[in-house]
Formats: sequence, structure tokens, C-alpha cells
Amino acid sequence: MTKQQITTYKPGIARRLIINVVLFSFLITIFDTALQLYWGYKNELNYIKDQLQQIEDVNLRSINESLWTSDIKELNTLIDGISQLRDIQFLEIRDNEKVWVSRGKYETRNIISRQYPLTHSHRGQELKIGTLTVNASLDGVYQRLFDKFWVILASNAIKTFLIASFILFIFYQLITRHLLTITNFARDLKINQLGKPLTLSRKHKKTGKIDELDMVVNAINQMQQNIKQAFDALKQSEDRVRLLMDSTAEAIYGMDRNGRCTFANPACLKFLGYDHYDELVGKELHNLINHTYPDGRPYPVELSHIYNAARSGQSIHIDNEVLWRRDGSCFPAEYWSHPIRKDNELIGAVVTFIDISERKHAEDELKKYRNHLEELVAERTSELTRINSELESFSYSVSHDLRAPLRAIDGFSQALQEDCGEQIDDTGTIYLQRICAGAQRMGELIDDLLSLSRVSRIEMSRTKVNLSLLAENSIRKLQENDPERKLEVKIEDNIQAQGDAHLLEIVFDNLLANAWKYTSKKPSAYIEFGITEKENNIVYYVKDNGAGFDMQYASKLFGAFQRLHGNEFEGTGIGLATVARIIHRHGGKVWATAEMEQGATFYFTLEK
Repeated sequence: MTKQQITTYKPGIARRLIINVVLFSFLITIFDTALQLYWGYKNELNYIKDQLQQIEDVNLRSINESLWTSDIKELNTLIDGISQLRDIQFLEIRDNEKVWVSRGKYETRNIISRQYPLTHSHRGQELKIGTLTVNASLDGVYQRLFDKFWVILASNAIKTFLIASFILFIFYQLITRHLLTITNFARDLKINQLGKPLTLSRKHKKTGKIDELDMVVNAINQMQQNIKQAFDALKQSEDRVRLLMDSTAEAIYGMDRNGRCTFANPACLKFLGYDHYDELVGKELHNLINHTYPDGRPYPVELSHIYNAARSGQSIHIDNEVLWRRDGSCFPAEYWSHPIRKDNELIGAVVTFIDISERKHAEDELKKYRNHLEELVAERTSELTRINSELESFSYSVSHDLRAPLRAIDGFSQALQEDCGEQIDDTGTIYLQRICAGAQRMGELIDDLLSLSRVSRIEMSRTKVNLSLLAENSIRKLQENDPERKLEVKIEDNIQAQGDAHLLEIVFDNLLANAWKYTSKKPSAYIEFGITEKENNIVYYVKDNGAGFDMQYASKLFGAFQRLHGNEFEGTGIGLATVARIIHRHGGKVWATAEMEQGATFYFTLEK
């Protein structure tokens, strides 16, 4: 409702209420009047019928006697008496064709007619001596009903008017004036002035009960408080958003579907070299900040990613374009554009961008370093290739050139012992034995080194391998070389894994040979191979109850030529290094736990 409409207010609700009351009262009045007229008409008819019955009961006998005696005077007297009855219009006594007495005017409309046969008993016979005709007119009935109608109508109209006036007064006092107060209060409400509550000028109710108007007032006051709270929350939210936008280091601006700027934060103004929001808001941003490619070619707005994202509702991320400042300079930028929707309708986009000049510079430097690193890697690869070639040559030399002198030393030493043993004293014999032992040990070292070198270069062929079977074969070979050895061996059945069968065979040969060697001094030796799980990984292990080792030296265990037991047990220190290299080539890990004289457990994993 506008202010003009409120100013020209008319009591429409009260008027409509009165009209409805009057219409309803009128209908009730019409119905009541019709009902009263109907019952009045019925009563009038019953009254006429009662009169006609009374004539039959009271007057008919006298008329019979007077007519039998032809007493005309008495007949006239009787007929005159009957004619004085209300609504009696016509009376006639007739004997066949002769009319003895007649009163009134005979009518054929709006009448109730009754004929009474006149008889006389003579000598035991009932003789018909004539007929009495009585006509009662309904005109009087209708006139009385008509008069009664106007009386009822007038009285009901007066009552309806009084009731309607009273209702109008009561309605105004109880409702209308308070509705006007509520209307004026609602009209004067302002979003920044919501502290004053609505009150109505009403007499204090001693009962303390609330009615509908109190509920309306409470609802309006509660609505006012809710609006105030919502407005305060909205204002706080807007302040937080504004503070966030003003405080963020990223540049943020909004645009409508036509590419015009709708807002911009201070960082955006700073990046683009503008002083005030008005220099951007309402302007077509493409022509200001996005009009040219990095290479200087014109950037048509139809191809602009930001413009098309704002029109299509797509989110985009671009980091290979430049934005142009107010002074004509440009900078590489990374920006994100996301659609803005209101009530599921696309109205634009919000764009966030940052200056990535330093990042681009760092990427250029990184590219230079990467190119330089690739050159270094190529040089190092070439150098490693050369070194590997030299190592292969060295291995060949060791395999062929060193073995011949060693065989000569070993052979001539044994020949001296056999051919010249009697000429050499005991000290010389011991020296020769040591020379032979040293030459043989040197041969073993050369063999182990060559084996270690081969496991690093050999090409792997991964298949499904039965590790239990490999362990059994290794134990069988050890027992064939030392058939007198008695010990307990436990190998878990059917342990499967993926790997190179030949290399894994070398692993088991070395691990089980180690266990065989270091349990040799135990009267009840025990060796076990099995599988377990640690940290959701499948772990294989070889366990023995042999000499064990001190865990403080565990880090040296898998290094080449690292031996923890001196000359107490034979060995070159290459076996565990070979195991570690094979396991690493399988993408696994190897480690060991032990306790002095309580045995050791070697664990390893394989890549799944």
C-alpha cells in the first residue's frame, strides 16, 4: 500500500463486514419472513376451515329445521349471523332450482367453497330438502399477509441496521483503529531504526490472556527484532567481506555478463595502477587490462577467456597471459575466474589474479639450471658409461690376468713342498703353506667380487618364484658338502613371490650358508625360513640360533669386506653385500636382528 493509498484510507474491511452482515441478515430476514408468512397463511387457512366446520357443527341443524318449516325469517337470521364471520363472502340456501336465501357476491377466484347437504328425518327417512353453499374469500387472507410482510420487513430492517451499526462501532473499536496503528507503524519502519516496539492503545486486560491482536503485535515486534538481527548480521558479514577484500594481497574484481566491472578491491587498483574504484567500476575491463597478447598482437574480446567465462558460467584458470596497467606497461598474471549466480541465474564472474613476474623469472632461471643440469647429467652418464666399461675391463683383467699368477704361485708353492720338502726346514714349510692359503683366499675374493659385479649388471627376469623350493635346494647343497652335520631345519611350505629366480637363488645360498656357518659350533643347531607381516608388508626371514652378533655393528653388516667375527669363522665379507644388492634391485629392503650367542634373524622384503 502506497502512502497516497494510506492517506485516502476508507474503512474497507468494516464496510465489507457490514455489507456481508447486512446481506446475511437480509437473507435471514427473507427466509424468516417467508417462513412467518407461510405459517400465517397456513393459520389463516386453518381458521377458515375451522369456521366452515363450526358452521356445520353449530348452524346446520337450525338451518335444516327452519328450511323444513319454511321459516324464511329464521333462515335470514341464521344466514345473517353466518355472513358476519370473517372472510365469509357468499352464502346461499337452495332447494333444487329455488333459492330460499342468498347473501354476498358469488366469486370463482381465490375462494374456499363448501357445500352442506340439508336433510330432515321424516317417518324414519332422511329426506334431502336443500343445499347450503358457503364461499370463504382468500382476498382478506392475502391482504393481511401483505400487511404483515411489511411489518416484519420493517422491523427486521431496523434490527439489522442497529446490529450493523453496533458491529461497525465494535469492529472499529476492537480492530480497525488498531489495524490503522499497525499500518502506520509498518509504514514508518526504517531499516536503520528498528529499536522502537509496536504498542496498541488498549485497556489493560486483567486476565493476562493474549488475543489475536496481541499475537500480531508480538509477531511484528519479533519480526522487527529478527530483521534487525539479520540486518546487523548482514552488515557484519559485508564488513568482514569488505575487510577481507581490502586486506587480501590478491587482486579481486567482479564483472557482469557484458564484461563491465562491478567491484574491485584495493589490491586490484594497486596492481593495475589506478587510484579510485570509479576508474574501473562500470567500465569494460577487456579494453583496459586485457586488450593485447604478450607478443603485442591485438586480443579480441570474443576470444577473451575471462569474457567468455563470465558469459558461459565456466570456471577457468589461466597463467600464460599478461594484464595491462594504466601507464601502458604489462605484467604476467595468473588468474582464476568463477561464475556468480543469483537465484540460479548467471549474472557475471569474480576474477582473482596475482602478479607472477617473479615466478616467471624464477622459472626462466630454473629452465636454465635444468638445461645445465641435463648437460651435467649427460656428462656424468657418459663418464659412468666409461667407468663401467673400465670396470668391465678390470673384471676381465681380474678374471684372466690375475688368476694365472695366482695359480702359478699356488702351484709352485705346492711343488716346492712336494719336491723339495726334505730340503726345506719347518719354518720354510709353514711359509709355503701360508703362501698357498693366501693364494687360495685371494682366488675366493676374486670370485666373490666378480659375483657381486655380475648381480649388479645382470638383466632381471621377473617371474613367480617358489621361495620355499629355493631354500630347500640351498639346504640340500649345504648338506651334500657336509653330510656329517646334524641340525634341525624348518622351511615354511609354498611361499610364493615375484622376482628373478636366479638372483633370489643367490640370496638364499648366501643367507642359508651364513646360518649354516654360524651354527656350526652349536650342538643343537636350528635354521628356519618363513614369512611374517610387519606394518602391512609381507616380510621374509631366515633365522638361526648360532653365534649372533652385537647390534651396535648392524650398520656394517651389509657392506663389502665387513666381517664381525674375525678369523673365528671363514668368509670374505662379500656374501651379505651381494644379498643386499640383489634385494635392492628387487625394490625391497634387508635388515637383521641378533643377540650374541643367541642367534640372528635376517629379514627382507620384495616389491609387490
